[in-house]
Amino acid sequence: MSTMPVDVIATFNVQGKIKPNYIRLEDERHILQTYKIESIVFSKEEKYAGISVLLYCCNILRGDCKQMITIKYHIGTHQWVLVNDFDKKMKDN
Repeated sequence: MSTMPVDVIATFNVQGKIKPNYIRLEDERHILQTYKIESIVFSKEEKYAGISVLLYCCNILRGDCKQMITIKYHIGTHQWVLVNDFDKKMKDN
């Protein structure tokens, strides 16, 4: 399992709940690709070594195929990180 920082476009409701809508990352040709998050399978708050993160398991649409990804939002640093092997799958295509 690998991790890499990614750009995420998210919305916030009036209670402050975060909903990721799009993810953007660089492919093997160094071109930024944007993917719509079609659905959130689950989300939960976790702590890693005392650091609070929000974990999202999402389905994105790549062409005509849905793909499940997992992203983390680091609450303290406001950074989004992809936490599965999506970058390897990008290179395989």
